[in-house]
Amino acid sequence: MSRLTANLLLLLTAAVWGGAFVPQQTAMRVLSPMWFLVLRFAVTLVVMAPFVLRETQRASRPISRRGWGAMILVALAFLVGNILQQVSLLTTSVANAGFLTSLYILFTPFAALALTHEKPGAAVWPAAALGLLGAWLLSGGLGGGGTIGDLLVTLGAVAWSIQIVLIGRTMRAVPRPLMLVAVQAAAIVLACGAWAMVMDPISLDAIVTAAPEVAYAGLLSGCVGYSIQAIAQRHTQASDAAIIFAAEAPFAAAFGALLLGDSLGSGQWAGMVAIFAAVVLVQLWPSRPEAAPAEAPPAA
Repeated sequence: MSRLTANLLLLLTAAVWGGAFVPQQTAMRVLSPMWFLVLRFAVTLVVMAPFVLRETQRASRPISRRGWGAMILVALAFLVGNILQQVSLLTTSVANAGFLTSLYILFTPFAALALTHEKPGAAVWPAAALGLLGAWLLSGGLGGGGTIGDLLVTLGAVAWSIQIVLIGRTMRAVPRPLMLVAVQAAAIVLACGAWAMVMDPISLDAIVTAAPEVAYAGLLSGCVGYSIQAIAQRHTQASDAAIIFAAEAPFAAAFGALLLGDSLGSGQWAGMVAIFAAVVLVQLWPSRPEAAPAEAPPAA
């Protein structure tokens, strides 16, 4: 596979992940956030099961207790990020959620500094300021038009940044990516399922009505998106992948406008431009060290 082909596949993946914000929101017309997460990742878990089994059979050694502990930490960060992102969509738009989620690229160097003592590059400081300005504009600025959803999705971006750092460290020690995907999905199914069965009513009609959204998020965004990422990133540079994945945010905004009729004010458009510029700046600055492939952004 050529580098161009790999990059085009990664762009397709960014489009799939950006488009996932729409079914994540529309499914909540009939499902609670927790039930949507349970059903979405149950689909991912079931479909991934045979591939995880094959990976386990081919493994040269079993996963150690320490390895399982590292995977569970990754899964906890993944769980928090997904819950905050999903609940945020009750009160924020698809466009806002997509762009505010992209702030994890700015938060990741700070998470790496805290967790692994890796110092951020010089570009991080101006990019962080630009990104925070963009987030402020996107959430309403001086007009005060921000919502609790904007705050939740921004906090979720912090959780995603922690997950990115932990994935890099975990995959270097335990090279079992499909098992990690399964552990993350299982964590959401168990934790969100326990809450949903006690707190949130559900009906068979609701599940049937939301089946297309669940299928998209569970199959395309989860299984297919992760698989394309794993294959394509073997044939391109990590810096290429990170920049391409930043396109997830404008794809989310485009799908929200086309399918849901989301409209944005001039200040919000300015905020989107500022966030996207910050993302590109932190990736293109010459002194920035190249990130490991395992540290690519997460799916929506």
